[in-house]
Amino acid sequence: MSDWFETLDGTLRHTWQQMARATKDAKSPLRTAVLATMSEAGPQQRILILRQASQSAATLTLFTDAATPKVAEMSSDPRVSIHLWDPRAQWQLRLSGTAALTPGPQETWDRMPEGAREVYGVTPTPGTPIPTPEDHDRTPDAAKFLQITIALHQIESTHLGAPLHRRARFRADEGWAGQWVAP
Repeated sequence: MSDWFETLDGTLRHTWQQMARATKDAKSPLRTAVLATMSEAGPQQRILILRQASQSAATLTLFTDAATPKVAEMSSDPRVSIHLWDPRAQWQLRLSGTAALTPGPQETWDRMPEGAREVYGVTPTPGTPIPTPEDHDRTPDAAKFLQITIALHQIESTHLGAPLHRRARFRADEGWAGQWVAP
């Protein structure tokens, strides 16, 4: 039997399996996603937690505070990219798509521990200069709980394992058929 990274079908199947697993397994390295947006000053990156991965819809779901600069950036230009890295597997995923912003689901808010809710409702607005690290308030505010749904357009998988690096690109407009590309 071949390893997942030796075929295009295996690579795509493994990608979705591992992203879905990451939404449930806090120890999965793919759970910590680097989201890149475009601001007036240029590209911006930050870490968010991958909350849902739907292969059938070709979407990823993350949450954020509605007052963060990334929300204004995605509202202005919804094109985003996500970077995921699994150091043990020596595997990189670069995903690109279009972000849609909606209020976070009430049922998710209701199940969320109080400490996790505090990141949605920071005053002053995230990114505002403050005199000391303590000069902000973390009062949970469900109105600031926002869902980011990314409709994926492209998935690029790079496996850096020995003896041969393998890179594959899958595009929505090509039916996710996949193509090997030089690593």
